[in-house]
Amino acid sequence: MIHIGYTNVDLVLILALILILGGVAYGVLLFVLSRFEPKDRSRHNPAPWSLPTERDVVFLIPCLNEERVIGASLERLTALDYRKLHLVVIDDGSDDATAKIVRQHPDPRVKLLQRVAPNARQGKGEALNAAFNWLRQGALGEHFDPDTAIVCVVDADGRLEADVLDIVLPRFNNPDIGGVQIGVRINNRRANLLARMQDIEFVLYTEVFQRGRRHLGSVGLGGNGQFVRYTALDSLGTKPWTQSLAEDLDLGIRLLLAGWDTEFCSTTAVHQQGLVDMKRWVKQRTRWFQGHLQAWQLMPWVLSNLKGTRRADLGYHITSPYLLLVGSLLTVAFGLWIGELVITGLAGTLQFSYWWFSAYVVAFGPSMLFGTIYWQQEHSLSWLKAIIVFHVFALYATLWYLAGWRAVFRMLTGRTGWTKTDRIKEPAKDTGDATVTALNANQVAS
Repeated sequence: MIHIGYTNVDLVLILALILILGGVAYGVLLFVLSRFEPKDRSRHNPAPWSLPTERDVVFLIPCLNEERVIGASLERLTALDYRKLHLVVIDDGSDDATAKIVRQHPDPRVKLLQRVAPNARQGKGEALNAAFNWLRQGALGEHFDPDTAIVCVVDADGRLEADVLDIVLPRFNNPDIGGVQIGVRINNRRANLLARMQDIEFVLYTEVFQRGRRHLGSVGLGGNGQFVRYTALDSLGTKPWTQSLAEDLDLGIRLLLAGWDTEFCSTTAVHQQGLVDMKRWVKQRTRWFQGHLQAWQLMPWVLSNLKGTRRADLGYHITSPYLLLVGSLLTVAFGLWIGELVITGLAGTLQFSYWWFSAYVVAFGPSMLFGTIYWQQEHSLSWLKAIIVFHVFALYATLWYLAGWRAVFRMLTGRTGWTKTDRIKEPAKDTGDATVTALNANQVAS
């Protein structure tokens, strides 16, 4: 009998190999799936002329001290060429001029829902719930038809493309569709390297993972550019959104649990401000990561109520933050190994190993592969600059480890408060990006 023994080091290496190769395989799978349309989704894209009636569209814009951007956002949004449009600005206890700017807007379709203490500042989810219940009480009048209405959540800095409603609304002709998410771009991506990294991050998430997850039936919803059927929200009760710091993630999963389908639309996007300094980036991503950790409470319902690829993918998605934390420890070990190679090289005793190539492929291969999609969209990058940028992006992704462990610390210390992202002041007619301007001169935002 042959006895095979494993040391603790061997087990750690095996675990590392499983996690790394598993993550890479998942990413490559979604990359492949994202390159073609699901065969059974043609029914989700009926021709625009088959739209039965013009639907009411309600834009919910949660605001907390958004005086720098809300005026420009309302100007762009009211420029949308759509008759049954309603804009509800939720002033969630602002102590700046946000409410004043909204009240002074001349368009009668702009409504202000002002929340004050002690109900205000309880998170984005609670602000959205307050607005939805306000709608349920008849705030938009007797001509508002909740049976066909669509609710869109956009952040105060969001800039929707002018044809967004023409593209998104026909998706709701399928009665099974409860929510549709559109792509996200960073409008100030040329501001600095950090803003560029965020644009790559959003494009890769939407163009690879969201498009790939269409085949698995597990498309998620985001906090910006989120379109949801009114009756789907109503089916979730008086509080469709939770108090989670990732209320958008929770909403998408709960819609699936309630029997609705979710869809992703890649042919239009919402453009938003990127963060240009690391301190604000860490705060924002800590909140996002903590919200994903909170989503673990939905795991029992995902495992018991969903089936097939939808259950498998959402189970992995909810677990991924914990896997990322484990991966951070492996990355530290990888970094120490690189350091050892450098020291050995300086000492003149370094010997070449084919393991170096495999380590390089695992570390930088996925970002280079996925980056081809971004490069096809962002023609301002030369091929040489793109190669450099995608190498940097692989290193940028490790910053999530910092946000992740900071989120764990906040969880352990019972800190669940909402940290708002500050905005940069912007003019109403400035798109902030030549590419966006080229898409349509009448860009709008929320």
